[in-house]
Amino acid sequence: MSEKLIISTILLTNGQEERLKSSIDTIIGQDYPNKELIIVSSTPNDIFGEYQENSMVRIYIQPELNHNEARDFALEQVSGEYIFFIGPSDTLMNDQVLSTIYERMESNNSNFIANRFIRLRDGLFYMRESQEKIDIITKTDYWFYFIKREELRSLYGKLFGREILGKLNIDAKSDQQFIKYVILNATNPILDRRIENYIYFEREDRDSLELDRVAISVPKYLGEVRYSDNEEIDENINVAICVDDNYCQHISPMLYSIDKNNHEKVDVYLIYYKLKPESLEYIARLNEVLTNVEIKIRKLKDYQYERLSLFKETELPTEAYFRLLLPELLPEVKRVLYLDVDMLILNDLKELYYSKLGNNVMGVVRDFPFTNDKHSWAYFLLGDAGERYFNSGMLLLNLEVMRKNNIVEKFIKFISETSQHYFLGDQDAFNVFFFYDVKVLGNENNYIAENQTILEKTNLDVTIMHYCGFSDPKPWKLNDSNTVYIIPSIRLYREYQREINKLMVKGPKILIVVEEAANFNDTNRAIASIEYQNYRNYEIFFQPLKEDSNIEKLEERYPQFINVQRDNELRKDTDYLFYLQNGSYFSTWNALSLLVDVAVEKAADYVMPSHIIFKVSDGNFYIRNDNDEIIDISNEKFEKLLVEKYSLFGKNEGFLFSKEVADRANAGNIEPGLIRNTKIYNSAFKRYFYDKNLWTEIDFGDK
Repeated sequence: MSEKLIISTILLTNGQEERLKSSIDTIIGQDYPNKELIIVSSTPNDIFGEYQENSMVRIYIQPELNHNEARDFALEQVSGEYIFFIGPSDTLMNDQVLSTIYERMESNNSNFIANRFIRLRDGLFYMRESQEKIDIITKTDYWFYFIKREELRSLYGKLFGREILGKLNIDAKSDQQFIKYVILNATNPILDRRIENYIYFEREDRDSLELDRVAISVPKYLGEVRYSDNEEIDENINVAICVDDNYCQHISPMLYSIDKNNHEKVDVYLIYYKLKPESLEYIARLNEVLTNVEIKIRKLKDYQYERLSLFKETELPTEAYFRLLLPELLPEVKRVLYLDVDMLILNDLKELYYSKLGNNVMGVVRDFPFTNDKHSWAYFLLGDAGERYFNSGMLLLNLEVMRKNNIVEKFIKFISETSQHYFLGDQDAFNVFFFYDVKVLGNENNYIAENQTILEKTNLDVTIMHYCGFSDPKPWKLNDSNTVYIIPSIRLYREYQREINKLMVKGPKILIVVEEAANFNDTNRAIASIEYQNYRNYEIFFQPLKEDSNIEKLEERYPQFINVQRDNELRKDTDYLFYLQNGSYFSTWNALSLLVDVAVEKAADYVMPSHIIFKVSDGNFYIRNDNDEIIDISNEKFEKLLVEKYSLFGKNEGFLFSKEVADRANAGNIEPGLIRNTKIYNSAFKRYFYDKNLWTEIDFGDK
C-alpha cells in the first residue's frame, strides 16, 4: 500500500472507561499497515503509559475541552488521508476490520462508509441477520437513513476521507450534525449492511443514539415555492378520483353521496389508464342517473403510466400514484379535491372546497389513528411533528401553484429516490415532501372510520367519512366482526349503495331464504354477508329457530331485513329464490350479481355455483378449484350429478332457481330438503353450473 494512505483513528475519552484498554488495543492490533491512533482524554490514566513508546499512538490530555471541542481538536491533529472514530468502550470484530472497510469503500468509489453495529449489552452480543447489501446514501434519502438506522447517528464506526473536512464550513454542535454534513459532502457515501464489523458497548452513561430532530430535521425537499397574491378558484367544485377496473366497481356509492348532499354542480374527474368496456359502460350509466354530478374521464398516456411505473419499491399498485399527475391531467382546473374511492360525502363540499390555503400547496387532514398514538409510525417518521401526519386519501390541491413551480417533476423524482424507505407508500412521500407546505384542516373533512373505535363514539356528523384503517372496514367486505362503533357507518354506506343501485339497475328480484343457526354469530355473519352484496333487489325470508331463537337481537341489528313470515307463503313478485341455512354465508361481495348475470345471460331458471367449506371440527377452510366456468348441465340427470359431485348438488342450499321452477316443483314449503332439491332441479329447463366459489358452507360435523 502507498505510504500516504494512512488511516487516522480518533478515540475521545474521559480516561476512566473500564474497557478503554481494549479499545486502544483493537486499533493497534489491526493488520492495516499504515495507521495512527490519536487519543484525546479529559483526564490522565495509568494505562496511557503503556503506549508512550508506540510511535503510532499520540495522546493529548485536554481537560478544558468539551466533547465537540475535543472532536474538532483531534481532527486538527490527524496526518492520515482517512479518518476513523472508535468509542472508548468499543472494539472491532477482528484484526482485519480496517482493511476490509477500506477495500469496500474504495471498490465503491466512495470516501465515506458506515458500518453496522454488533451490540454488546450485559455480556451478550446482539447481531442482526446479514443483508449482503451495500446502500448508496444520497443527498435525497440521507434523512430516511438517519430515521431508520441508529448506527448512522453515531460518530463511531465510520471511515471517511480527510479531504471532506476541507468542504465543511460549520461549527457542528453535535456528532449527528457532524456526520450529517460529512455525508452530504462525501462522494458516493455508503452504508455497509453485509455484516457487523463494529462492536458497540451499550452502557447507561453513554450518549443516546436517539435521533437529534433539531440537527437532523426534515429537509425542505420541495424548496421555495412561488405563490400568487390572489388565489383563483374554479366556479364549479372539482373532484378527482383515480380508478382501475377493480375500484371502478365501487365508485357508485361515493359519487351518489356527492350528488345527494351537494346542491351545486360538481365536476368529477375519473382518472384511469386502462378500463374494460364494461367499466366504461358502467360509468356512462352512472353519469345518466346523477343530477348534480357530471363525470368526466381523463386517460393517462402511455409515457405517463410508464413514468409512474418506475418506482415499484412499495406494494402499492401504480394506479395509487395517478394523483401525482393531476396538475398535468387537468390543465384547465385551478383547484381540485382528490378523494379515495372508499369514502362517503355526507355534507356539502362547498365549505371544504373553498377553504383558504394561503401559502400552502394543499389542504390536508390528520390521520387520527396514527397521530393519536405516540408509538405509531407517524411519530417514528416525524418525531413530535407526528401529531400532524396526514392521511393522503383527501387532498385539496392548488393545481395552479403546482404547475407554476414544476412540482410534479420534483415530486416524482423525490419518490423515485426514496420509495424504498416508505411504510405507508406515497402517503409517507406526501407527508415528507410537502412537510412545510400544507394546511391542516378539520378532522370532519376526512374522518377515518377507525376514529369512532378510538373515541368510542359513533359520529356521523362529518363531511367525508373514510373507510380505511388497519381494521380494514371496507363496506364491500364482510365486516361481521367490526366494532359496534364502526357498524353504523358501514350500514350507512350500504344504504347509499342500495339507493344508487335502485336508480341504475332494477334486475330480477331474489327472495333469499335464511334459516337461523343455533349460534348467534353464525346467523349474524350470514345476514351481514347479504347486506354487503352490491346487488340490491332482494328480500330476506327469515326462518327463526323454534326454540332459543335470537330473533329479538337480530331484529334490533337488522330491522330492515328481519321480516318474519310464518305462513310460508312466497312473495308474489319474486323472480328467483336462493337458500342459506345453518350459518352459511356469501363469501364475495358480488355473489348475487354474478349469479343473476348468469341467469339473465343464459336465460337460465337454475344456477348452481361452487362453494367453500368451513369445518368447525378442525377450523379449516376447504377451497375448491375456482375455474370461473359456466357449464350447461341442462341435459344432465340429477342422479348422475349426485354421484359425481355430491358435495355440491347434494346440498339443500346455495342454488338460484326461478319462482316458476318452484311452482312447478310444488316447492311452497320454505324448508328445503334433498328430495325437494331433486324436484327443483328436475323442474328446471335451462340449468347451469357456475364453477366459481361464491358462498361458504358451515360444516358442523358431529357437533
